[in-house]
Amino acid sequence: KALPMAAVFDTAFHHTLPETAATYAIPAELAKKHRIRRYGFHGMAHQYSLLRYAELNGVSPAQVNLVTLHLGNGSSACAIRGGRSVDTSMGFTPLEGLVMGTRSGDLDPALVTYLARKENVGAEEVERWLNERSGLRGLSGLSSDMRDLIAVYENNPQARLAVEVFCYRARKYLGAYLAALGGADAIVFSGGIGENAPLVREKICERMEWCGLSLDKNK
Repeated sequence: KALPMAAVFDTAFHHTLPETAATYAIPAELAKKHRIRRYGFHGMAHQYSLLRYAELNGVSPAQVNLVTLHLGNGSSACAIRGGRSVDTSMGFTPLEGLVMGTRSGDLDPALVTYLARKENVGAEEVERWLNERSGLRGLSGLSSDMRDLIAVYENNPQARLAVEVFCYRARKYLGAYLAALGGADAIVFSGGIGENAPLVREKICERMEWCGLSLDKNK
């Protein structure tokens, strides 16, 4: 009883999403009835990246425009304008968006009923596959751990494809969020992969020179 406790909501940082970014193009009455919208997740991680960037650069968070890429077993991107989240890749659930360790990220929603018919299972089982059997694990057939895939990147085609798809999807979101923001002060990487996988950071940032983004490989 003497131990203080606090509840911190992973969606809270994204409550500032504008209506255009938070709304799915489904029948409005259904969205209202069932409170369906893009909520976003990893809010604590994205907010920390913002606060830490502002601290290191001696500026107010309210002055900062960033694209943050939180990459790990769960991965998401966030567009931050003036210190506020204005778009993020996860949506109604954490399944939307980037390729992750075992989650598929974005796909054609018709695949759910297609696979349910073809495999003679319920939609709930397909949803479980998309959450638990997909992503890096599903693509590589080897592991959901990026370290394992990088270790055999040069001689395992499926592992290489998994890494390439992961990086390509992240780069697409990076480009989209730079467009949505009209430019950014920085790209911030966090999470186990974002922090510890230089190969992944390099592949995400490659061919982004058009927007002024270049890597110093020595650093």
